[in-house]
Amino acid sequence: MINGFCYTICSILLLLAVFSTSLDVNILINSDDLKFSSIGEFWFQLSPSSLQISEAIVSRYLDPCSLFRNLNCGPFLWHPIIATILTFPATLFFLVISLLLFSIAKLRKRKRYLHFYR
Repeated sequence: MINGFCYTICSILLLLAVFSTSLDVNILINSDDLKFSSIGEFWFQLSPSSLQISEAIVSRYLDPCSLFRNLNCGPFLWHPIIATILTFPATLFFLVISLLLFSIAKLRKRKRYLHFYR
């Protein structure tokens, strides 16, 4: 079950890596500077309204500081954490995460077969 989930997420991330690579190639062809797209730029190109909606949802409903007024802290989930992740290069990020998930699924599969033959 976990292996199937890992393989599904890995396939989706590899597909996103292919799309972000095509966006990077398009940017390289149409401009003179060597610039790769970030995850935020890639997401904004695909669906700008969902980026804004997800920021509002995370800031209002998922951030612990906005849920509990007694904590007296500023929101920290979107701006320092998720905003930093959105500045990473999209193609590299999607490839690395998909390869990590693929290796986790392979290790779990191998471990399961090793326990079966003992």
